[in-house]
Amino acid sequence: MTCLVISTMTASLADLRTASADATQEAPALLMPVAMPVPHARLIGGSPGGPQAASGAGGPLLGVEGGWATTLATGNDPAHGAWAFGARAGWAFANGLAVHVRYDDLGVEPAHLSTPLQLATLGLRYSIPFFVPLPFAEVDAGPALVAGDVRFGAGAAVGVSVPLGRQVLVDLAARDWLVPIAGVLRQTITVGLGLTVSFASPAR
Repeated sequence: MTCLVISTMTASLADLRTASADATQEAPALLMPVAMPVPHARLIGGSPGGPQAASGAGGPLLGVEGGWATTLATGNDPAHGAWAFGARAGWAFANGLAVHVRYDDLGVEPAHLSTPLQLATLGLRYSIPFFVPLPFAEVDAGPALVAGDVRFGAGAAVGVSVPLGRQVLVDLAARDWLVPIAGVLRQTITVGLGLTVSFASPAR
């Protein structure tokens, strides 16, 4: 009987040692570090209608611009300078691209024009949404009104936009317009300050 009791106690102690060893081996697994989710980086800046590139929204836009225009001299015609005005309406996409129609009254009258040089163009603007101010590049093309005649005109622009809140941008731009006048391709440079207002819907 005594031997049976001793044998039972020995078996119980062996089972306890085995269970303790198993728990010790499994303990490190309980202390394994848990990977925490890493937040995604957000873009700084936005599209031409405001910083909605960061928020994921796009929408219609309206813009106005004023500045100084200079038609460069050529042949016997000297340089001409005047105040210029422009307006545009279009749609700004969330990726920084905007499409618009614009009207520009350049104010200059090269080659003795009877009316100021004017253009009505279709254009594209791309703003880099990673920086503030937002650098942008723009191209425009369409009909130009030259002393009652219609000619083809085109222009390119570079500039920067400074966001004032989520829906307003202040634009500083330099433009280079090319329009044939009196059989000569004339170049008009403008430097202007503008304001763009976006009517983008908030991101959902």
